[in-house]
Amino acid sequence: MNEDLKQKNKKTVRGLLALVFLMTLFALALIPLYDILCEITGINGKSKQSSTALHYEIDTERTITVEFITSVAAGTRLTFKAENYELKVHPGEVINMTYTVTNNTNQRITAKANPSVTPGTSVAYVKNTHCFCFDTQVFEAGETKHLTVQLMVNPQLPEHYKRLTFGLTFFDTTNKIRG
Repeated sequence: MNEDLKQKNKKTVRGLLALVFLMTLFALALIPLYDILCEITGINGKSKQSSTALHYEIDTERTITVEFITSVAAGTRLTFKAENYELKVHPGEVINMTYTVTNNTNQRITAKANPSVTPGTSVAYVKNTHCFCFDTQVFEAGETKHLTVQLMVNPQLPEHYKRLTFGLTFFDTTNKIRG
């Protein structure tokens, strides 16, 4: 090969490596940006607001059913359940739910719960004001914890919504934290 072709190939390889590096940085930056976007917009039930900042008038004329569903991701060895499967509430009321989580292993587990609200179009009306899902949880071997969630449903929720589902899924993050 002639010297010019070698130089062009080296330049192309360096450019491609730089491109791969920049794409990797961009992909890593999307993770916190997505969380920030979800918190600001309330997409996927990830809104975090203080209940004292919300001043809803309770709509005693309406009653909606809020279901509480729980799940654990594959390989997450936790038992996870809500105190009640569903509650009948008036829009504007503060809703408190307690969950029981048990580590079914003989070792420490670090896990994070991911909230969601369905139907998805109702997410803008459900404010998650306090949730253990905002932080990573640590469960010692065999430990059982009672964790709470506080929600509020905006009375401006359109009339056709009679039933909402608040779901939480735990994901084992132990290996991600260890490295």
